[in-house]
Amino acid sequence: MKKYILIIAVLFAFASCEEENIVFDNENGQTAVSFATAEYNVSVPTEGLGIEVPVNVTTVATADRTFNVSVDESTVGDAANYALGSVTIPAGEYSGILNVSLNFDPLTEGEVYTLIVNLEAPAGGVAFDETLEIEYFKEIICNDIVVTVNTDLYGDETSWEITDADGTVVASAGPFGRGVETIVNEVFLEDGCYTFTIFDAYGDGQVDGTVTGNYTITCSILNVLDGGGAFGASEAKEFCINQ
Repeated sequence: MKKYILIIAVLFAFASCEEENIVFDNENGQTAVSFATAEYNVSVPTEGLGIEVPVNVTTVATADRTFNVSVDESTVGDAANYALGSVTIPAGEYSGILNVSLNFDPLTEGEVYTLIVNLEAPAGGVAFDETLEIEYFKEIICNDIVVTVNTDLYGDETSWEITDADGTVVASAGPFGRGVETIVNEVFLEDGCYTFTIFDAYGDGQVDGTVTGNYTITCSILNVLDGGGAFGASEAKEFCINQ
């Protein structure tokens, strides 16, 4: 009886080892396909934008292979905004490209769109990381910026200036009034690089022990820069317009 038990135990151990030692077959095995990069956030210039999205597969073949994609119903934006190609994996290769074209003309400035693309599993195969998400918006020409300052209780200590690459002051504002308030200034700047400097006459920045102030420079939906708080006597930040 003990011999039979021993033989059964050995056979079970052998079978277990066989199951664990699975050999990956890159020629005849099951094909899995996936997006190598699944997320993009891009601005679309006037000439439009092309994105090459890499796609990987786990097997190799002697002929070119084509995989299908589809636009998900949760996509935000009209079909005129984009165009999709198909995915072709060249013979002997493990990767290919999905070409996505984004069009400038149909887009509305200040609106963010989302294109969601699903990669379909091949016959007898599987897909993973199969959802591609592209957030895109119309390229913004930013010459009209908005400088917003939220003061602390001592706004009369706060002022700011913008200087160009030569150090010339091209815009400034302040000091402001005593008490908490929001000051908004619209400024036109030529293309180029600038320095924004905010000053506090008392030397403790935009803090008063109760209220903490802050500032931002924006253009349409773009946040160009921001700051505030306890920066001492001054704080300077560089930024560029349409560079």
